[in-house]
Amino acid sequence: MTNKPIKFAALIVAGTIVVAGCAGRYGPHGPAGTVATTAGIVYVQTAPPPQKYVIIPRRPNPAAVWIEGYWDWTGVRFVWVDGYWNPNPPRAGAVWTPHRWVKTNRGWYRKPGEWR
Repeated sequence: MTNKPIKFAALIVAGTIVVAGCAGRYGPHGPAGTVATTAGIVYVQTAPPPQKYVIIPRRPNPAAVWIEGYWDWTGVRFVWVDGYWNPNPPRAGAVWTPHRWVKTNRGWYRKPGEWR
């Protein structure tokens, strides 16, 4: 008789323990301190860092619109997403409303930027 079924069963048990351990900390609600809703909004219990101030590079063309950088939440920590020039706005006169963090009684959530 071979030990293959026993080794396979041990592998399944070990894999289940590893997955269960990860799910306990990083399950559907993310790591401790975050809560996800069914609408896909992730609430973070800590405020994002202050806005970074950067030197904006030269405009590549007269129609380009600056898309400001912002802090994003990775599920573990905040990371800075650099701003950039959008060379092709959706229409003439379009205005970019930047990403922003909104504080609620459930925590902080990021409202994505949008064209107006």
